[in-house]
Amino acid sequence: MLDTVSLEAFGHDVRDRRRELGLSVRALAARAGVSPAYVTAIERGRNPATGRPAVPSVAVLVGLAAALELEVARLLDSLRLPGTRAAGHVLLYSCDDRACPLGASENLFGDRVDHWLCIADPRGDQPALPGGRATVRRWQLGEFPYDGPRLVPGQLVSALELEARELARAHAGHRVGLLIADCSAVMRRVQNAEAEVALERRWDAEVHRIWAEHLHGPPAVDVCFYRHADVEALGLSIDQLATALELVRQHDLVILLDGDDTVTGPPAVRRILERARPVGVGAGPWRELVSAAAAGLAGAGASS
Repeated sequence: MLDTVSLEAFGHDVRDRRRELGLSVRALAARAGVSPAYVTAIERGRNPATGRPAVPSVAVLVGLAAALELEVARLLDSLRLPGTRAAGHVLLYSCDDRACPLGASENLFGDRVDHWLCIADPRGDQPALPGGRATVRRWQLGEFPYDGPRLVPGQLVSALELEARELARAHAGHRVGLLIADCSAVMRRVQNAEAEVALERRWDAEVHRIWAEHLHGPPAVDVCFYRHADVEALGLSIDQLATALELVRQHDLVILLDGDDTVTGPPAVRRILERARPVGVGAGPWRELVSAAAAGLAGAGASS
């Protein structure tokens, strides 16, 4: 449990960084997608309305990291929230076909990972990390666990358990991160693409069970990677807006790769939903609606 001293120290760090950037409380709040009163409560380490410590959620921390121009991992590591994991279930969503999911994951979370298990996109090469920091596996389309025309979620769980059992020979007890980089690639191939998204509802729980049994600890981070081009290519075979909403809701952290930008929290959610604009809805009204909804949606996974 966090104590008042820890929360006050964290609040002072937020305040000092805000001042270093020359931001007002109101400007920081706007950037982070929270109210100015909440920023003040965080900086003071106590909510003046209730007299209790202001304990930020994971979603708020991600928004603050982006607003304060800090690495996500650095700010998340500065607090251990009661009832939350160190990193959680991460949606890494790319609008850049050139993006390397393993390289991006290493840049974001490498300081908390001793070794990665990466299930690579079967359609292309996956660059290795230096120092043998990653075990890369490729589940080929047409073979187990993708040996049929339809996705069988139980087979994915079984395949992951086999990989974890093998990895445990060298890495049991280490901080092992998981990156599933073939999520949207599989969606394009199977007949029931929605099953991939539905699996996210229980995926993180399955990963924690498997890690606890075979690697003797929780996953350092659990990253699911989707490419927007894959989702878009599915066209009318799926509801793209419903898919985007479900992905956001089922992950603790939302991170968007968009060219040279790495965007987190509400701004990431906003950009993802902007690209899922329904046919017949004007771009202007849709942007207004998405902007109003993004802050709440960014915290949905962490609070559910």
